[in-house]
Amino acid sequence: MKKLILSFILTLIVFSQAVYSQENDTEKNSATEVKEQHPILSKRFILNAGLFIPTKKFKVRIDGSSENELIDFNEKFDLDRSEVTFAGNFMWRFSRNKKWSLSIEYFGVKSNHDLELEDEIEWEDTTYPVGVHVEAGFRINMYRIFFGRSIIRKQNHELGGGLGVHAMDIRTFIEGEAFVGDEVTPRLERKSVEVVAPVPNIGFWYFYTPNEKWALTARIDWFAITIDEYGGSLWNIAPGVKYQVLKNVGLGLNYRYIKTTFKADKSNWSGEANMIFQGPLFTISGNL
Repeated sequence: MKKLILSFILTLIVFSQAVYSQENDTEKNSATEVKEQHPILSKRFILNAGLFIPTKKFKVRIDGSSENELIDFNEKFDLDRSEVTFAGNFMWRFSRNKKWSLSIEYFGVKSNHDLELEDEIEWEDTTYPVGVHVEAGFRINMYRIFFGRSIIRKQNHELGGGLGVHAMDIRTFIEGEAFVGDEVTPRLERKSVEVVAPVPNIGFWYFYTPNEKWALTARIDWFAITIDEYGGSLWNIAPGVKYQVLKNVGLGLNYRYIKTTFKADKSNWSGEANMIFQGPLFTISGNL
């Protein structure tokens, strides 16, 4: 994690040096022609859609589970550790001077598998013994809404920041022959959790465009909070590069790292979920 943050900071420094050199060169030239900006800086509407290929780590703790330990779903139930999934985001610069913006983002992952248990699993008052066949899995949909404002906005670069929220729709389950309570005869039992976990965050972004075709991008979101029965933390780091193929169409290659923890003490679920998703994101963009 520290290496990722250090890499992000070093990237910003390199970008800043490049921007400084570019601006110095511009000041030395007396050319009066107006340069065309890259769409990521000049357009009001930008839509990105593409394929996210993350490796996944998902752990969950249900109060009442064995020694209240986190259950590693990937390891316990031999779930797929990576997948190809859809991801999309939309940015709208809604103010007249294009300094204020609204961004909306989405992606989802899921895994399930059936197998014979090698270790006993206890979920609240239900015990799945060694040797039984169970099916287990999870599905997580992640939504991000972010209000931002440009802090520095120039011809070929932009630094901005703002506030937002990541909302995670978490659904996980185990189904199989189990002992419920003090019963001595096992029966088919399905235990599941469905919870929407909101995690607010602060964030910053930086765009650098050496010309109207290429753009280097970097973004970071972070937050940690505990309010009443909820608590959570978040890291979301996303460096990338974009190339404008046509006037209104571009291609992008990004790397996404998302780490989040959510805790709740509610009647429908008392426990904790830890998630990490990281991998490349390939996108095609449209702008107006």
